[in-house]
Amino acid sequence: MLSSLTIQDFVIVDKLDLHFAPGMSVLSGETGAGKSILIDALSLCLGARADASQVREGCERANITAVFEINPAAKAILDEQSIDCSEGEMHLRRAIELNGRSKAYINGTPVPASTLKELSETLIDIHGQHAFQTLAKPGEQLRLLDDFGQHSALVQITEQTFSVMKNAEKTLKQAQSSQEDRAARLENLQWKLDSLNKVSPKAGEWETLSSDFDRLSHGAELIEGTQHASDVLSQSENAILDQLAQVIDKLSHLSSRDPSLEGVIKTLSEGEILIREASYDLGHYLKHSDLDPNTLADVEARMSLWHETARKLRIQPETLHAELETVKAEIKGLEEGFDVEKLQKELTAARQAYDAQANLLTEARLRAAQALSISVTESMQTLSMQGGVFKVDVAKGEPSAKGSDSIEFRVAGHPGVTPQAIQKVASGGELARISLAITVNTVESTPVPTLIFDEVDSGIGGAVAETVGKYLRLLAKNKQVLCVTHLPQVAAQGHHHFQVSKDISAQTTRSKIVQLEAKDRVEEIARMLGGQVITEATRTAANEMIASAKA
Repeated sequence: MLSSLTIQDFVIVDKLDLHFAPGMSVLSGETGAGKSILIDALSLCLGARADASQVREGCERANITAVFEINPAAKAILDEQSIDCSEGEMHLRRAIELNGRSKAYINGTPVPASTLKELSETLIDIHGQHAFQTLAKPGEQLRLLDDFGQHSALVQITEQTFSVMKNAEKTLKQAQSSQEDRAARLENLQWKLDSLNKVSPKAGEWETLSSDFDRLSHGAELIEGTQHASDVLSQSENAILDQLAQVIDKLSHLSSRDPSLEGVIKTLSEGEILIREASYDLGHYLKHSDLDPNTLADVEARMSLWHETARKLRIQPETLHAELETVKAEIKGLEEGFDVEKLQKELTAARQAYDAQANLLTEARLRAAQALSISVTESMQTLSMQGGVFKVDVAKGEPSAKGSDSIEFRVAGHPGVTPQAIQKVASGGELARISLAITVNTVESTPVPTLIFDEVDSGIGGAVAETVGKYLRLLAKNKQVLCVTHLPQVAAQGHHHFQVSKDISAQTTRSKIVQLEAKDRVEEIARMLGGQVITEATRTAANEMIASAKA
């Protein structure tokens, strides 16, 4: 559930802090006041594309923070991202800079916007004011049916089997149409393989060769330097260790007269041990170091072979081992590709697997289509479409990643009329009502806790508007519902009411949103009923509408 929304310097909002509760919350206000700004701001917190124009004029950045109660699906995503959610809340923050760049955070942890988008699917479902315009599109009809039937798992498996089938088709086609090309490619790859096998490069070998070459080529310098160090420490006439031993002996004698010197003696003794160990290590290095000129010659010869092969193949020496593995893999793939019969069998198996999965999806869609047809038809009767019929046709279509079904929404606006394609017979107002009926019947199946309706009641009024409001209030029994509306019949059905207004002063426009108490709510609904001039009659009507919603 959405708990709060904080907006700062966004479009025409300077600062806004809203708190939301369960049930149905409505937002109303005059046209242009900024009702949809709240939806836009919330969408940004849910991963929508940011734009520099969204920063309020004269400001450096916009900040939006949305707080949601945690739910199991969201928690799983946060756990996967190792984001702490122990307090039971998610703070989603989006900061938009004046240059158009944006940053996203979840509980203070920086995240990509894609994570917000993934998380949004578990939190909110937004239904825009023009959603009905897409109702006639086959893709949207298919999505609505699958949402209603909760077919996501079946669709996902179907997509996977379709991908396997298409890859098998592609591989077979390539094998059948490019035998000569592949034979030439094999010949070229075999030449590369022969060249690489002469080197037989090992993983990490080039790095080892480079390190050995650098060490061996500076052998004389290393011997001279380490020998000098060894002499200074312990081998020369005035070696540091000898001098240090004398100093310790002298101070030990003096410490009998002043015990405070014992700390110095202890430090020097520890230093003597460390220097002596270093001297031993230097001696061991000089005795066992592999700085033989013959070894250097072997390394140089090996590196020369690497360089020669790299020039021949026109690649970098350090990539020889990776190139060898790539060539081997491609040769194996091409050799297997020559087996057309095997590829044909693989394609047949892939098609059978896809057909079986697509049939399962078809059966599920047929069941969902029948249930959705009945539910939407029943809803139409209460939306001034008495006698109207809604039907979802599921026919055989071309195989695709979404299955092999062709979905068509059909509607009859009057009794005794054969249902026809929805885009052919439904007017704009009818489309809006049918869309709402579908939405009401499909959102029940969605797992998200919060539903937002942005002027989905556009194009309706009167008794139909009241019915729409009742539908939304009914949804609010199980979901948190936020509704942007211009209809008093819908606004009266809300449990909570927010008013959006626009203030113009000093050549600056600001939008503000306030939650209305009972008296102010009556005034706002009266304004929605009668316009700017509010009369006692409109106040009485507003009171009656609010009372009726509570009954």
